[in-house]
Amino acid sequence: STEESQIENDFESAFFEEDLGEKENKFKKHNLSIGMLDDKTGVSMFSYTYHTKKNEMNEHFIGGGTMLLAFTGTYGWKRYYTKSKTSIYSILSQQMVAHLGFSGFMSTASLGLEYNLTKWAQIKVGGFALFIVRTDESKMSFGLLPFMGFNFKF
Repeated sequence: STEESQIENDFESAFFEEDLGEKENKFKKHNLSIGMLDDKTGVSMFSYTYHTKKNEMNEHFIGGGTMLLAFTGTYGWKRYYTKSKTSIYSILSQQMVAHLGFSGFMSTASLGLEYNLTKWAQIKVGGFALFIVRTDESKMSFGLLPFMGFNFKF
C-alpha cells in the first residue's frame, strides 16, 4: 500500500542514497580530455586521468594519454588558485614518454584557465613548460607549449 511504499522509500534514502546536497557537490574522480596537447599528460590529444581530492583546492592524479604514435604515463598535483565557474590553476607533473622516434622522462609545469560549460564538461586553455631527459640517447630538451581542450568529468 501507499504507507508501505513510503516506509520502504524512507528506509532506502536513509541507508543507500546520498544527501542531495552531497550529490550535487560530489567530487568526480575520472577525467577524459580531448584537445591540442594537455595540461596533465603533455604531448597528448586524448587522455584519461584518475583524481584524488586532497582538499577543496588540491588534487593528485595518475593517468595516461596518446597522440597517434606517442604515449605518456603521468602522475602529478593540481592546485586551484580560484575555483568557480571560471577557475585558475597550476599543475606539476612527471611523465614517461614513448614515441617511435624517442623515449624519455618529461617534467611539466602548467598554468591554465578552466571554464565550466556544465557540471561535467569544461573547456581549458593555458601553457606549460617542459623539460625532457631522453632515455634512448644522451640528450635533454626544454620547451614552452600552449594547450587547449575539453575535459569531461565523471
